[in-house]
Amino acid sequence: MQKDTTLNAQSIDTTSHDGAHEALWWLDFYTTKGRKAENQDSLLVTTCLPYRKIAETIGINNQHYHAPLLVLIADGVSACQFPKQASRLVVNTVAHHLTLALENTLLDKTVSTSFDDHQIASLIKIAVNKANDALYFPQVHQRVPPLLSTLSGLLCIGDRIHLFHTGDSRIYRIDSNSSTVLTKDHRIHRGLDKGALSAAIGADMYIELQQSVFTLHQEECLALMTDGVYESINDAELEFELCTAARALGTSMETSKLAADISISQNLCEQAFNDGSHDNLTMIILGIKAQLLHKKKTGDGDHTNDSSDNVNNDNGNNDPFALHDIYRYQLLTGLDVGARIDGFIVVEVIARTARSEVYLVEDEYKRTFVIKSPSLNTVADGNYLREFLKERSIGLSLSKHKRAGESAYNQADPNTFTDTHSASNYKAGLSKNLAHSVSGLLRYYPVPASSHYLYHLTEYIEGESLRAFIDRHAPCDVWQTYDLLTKIGMAVRVMHRHYLLHQDIKPENILISADGAIKLIDFGSASSSILKDSTRPPNGDLHYAAPEYYSDAPKGVHSDLFSIAVIGYELLTGTRPFSSQALMNATQTNQTLILPTERLRKYRVPAASQQALLRALHPNTQARYQAIGEFLQDFNPDNASNTSEPEPLIVRRPLLVWHSICFIEFVLILSLLAYFT
Repeated sequence: MQKDTTLNAQSIDTTSHDGAHEALWWLDFYTTKGRKAENQDSLLVTTCLPYRKIAETIGINNQHYHAPLLVLIADGVSACQFPKQASRLVVNTVAHHLTLALENTLLDKTVSTSFDDHQIASLIKIAVNKANDALYFPQVHQRVPPLLSTLSGLLCIGDRIHLFHTGDSRIYRIDSNSSTVLTKDHRIHRGLDKGALSAAIGADMYIELQQSVFTLHQEECLALMTDGVYESINDAELEFELCTAARALGTSMETSKLAADISISQNLCEQAFNDGSHDNLTMIILGIKAQLLHKKKTGDGDHTNDSSDNVNNDNGNNDPFALHDIYRYQLLTGLDVGARIDGFIVVEVIARTARSEVYLVEDEYKRTFVIKSPSLNTVADGNYLREFLKERSIGLSLSKHKRAGESAYNQADPNTFTDTHSASNYKAGLSKNLAHSVSGLLRYYPVPASSHYLYHLTEYIEGESLRAFIDRHAPCDVWQTYDLLTKIGMAVRVMHRHYLLHQDIKPENILISADGAIKLIDFGSASSSILKDSTRPPNGDLHYAAPEYYSDAPKGVHSDLFSIAVIGYELLTGTRPFSSQALMNATQTNQTLILPTERLRKYRVPAASQQALLRALHPNTQARYQAIGEFLQDFNPDNASNTSEPEPLIVRRPLLVWHSICFIEFVLILSLLAYFT
């Protein structure tokens, strides 16, 4: 077994203050790259709030105090570009922000005051969100996410254990007779395979974070391990080994002697390796003793963990990925015509709303662009700022890739500019990009790397929104509607090919240029269609949101297609088919969602097009179209001659119908006259 990248340790005394009732945490950990070329796992063990620092700051004297113990394990996702760096960045970021938060919390309270479970859970969530920001909003805009990692952690405050987890590593609670898996494997299973990862740090703006809190009892242990360990060992065999280890630890603690040769983690990792594991192998096991029974030693291989034992897979200090803090930017607000920002001149104030400000700007070559910045009202709204950064990240990523029939978009990387030629290179990059601006998606451009402002830089579209077009022209001809839906559908398909759902398709987010081209805008609600199996309802007008956004039903291409079909109905009739309350009731109260077809018949929409809308707007996701192209093919008005529902005879042959009615009436009159005479 390859051991050149292994790390292991046994008895770790995390006590920071001698006393009669000090808690002792006993840890054993081991990590190795296994059969892989590098170790993409990272683990970190640290005592947050070292005793010396607290004593110097607030003075504890002889009061009883336990330093919180933080245990983290992260597994970099092999499918991303930099899995090793991702896992290391996650554990370092969480530990840093959580330590600061705990220190500030303690300084605001008396030492005798116990930590509140809800408050600690909130601090953990904030710290994990910071780590997610660091991975999700890097200054690298690529199709494949560069940084993805799982995370499983324990924050131990006395015997109260705060668990937090996302991904497919596991945390076990073990006693002498049984073991229980405390975490959920965030995977999407298809058939009998192991499934695909459905949640990870850096995969989406919102984290699927599992949290719980419990009390750890005497003679209980906790074990954290990556999927490389538990997947390769039979469940029954793994439980037997863990319970055996718990009994051995219990006996050692009762006799006040911890065996120096106990190597539980290493033994299990080596067993998984021998059983055929092809993944990295990492495991931590820890137990608690109510009284201080094992004082720290020196010179015997044990480690005093006063501040942190940061055990990860890279000893280098050159980390190319700095923390990405959404609050380090300045907001562009209150700009007037003539104001200058990053080499651009404001020529028009397009809009100022409670959420954002939009300006038309020119560069030194008189090329026009649009700058959009959050307003001052959003400065304290972290969620909105994250959405804003997410929109820019997705926009830049989509702008880099070509569509069918379109030349590749050679976007200049804002991180590669030199100080001397920064401006010239940046302008040259924009000049090349402008030549390839024909697309169904709004084109985003990178802001200068030296900018300290938070804003989007996009192409300028001369035209109007689809909302203004509908208000002025609806109801539209079926052929005009088909043309618009085809252009919208092709734009949305670009996002779907990049495994993204738009999730906020509505007339306000669709622009029509002067030459009739369609531009889809606003990617703030977009979400990955493969890394997240549940998404939140989009913000804004809910008349266009599919019913599954109000439930736990799966979201996918059919969800965006529902919104496109609602727009098609509104183009044909001038009204929306459903109210937001009806869409909500369709899933929450199991009421039937009925499409009103009277107005479609009133405007003589072909039966084939009506049937296509009926299927695309079906409340059951399985009954809907699963591809936009299939919907557009069925909606095509050319299919009217092939429909199984012909026009009524009175429409096709009105004269024949009236002649028939007159003849029948004539026969009836003659019959009545003959009967009464």
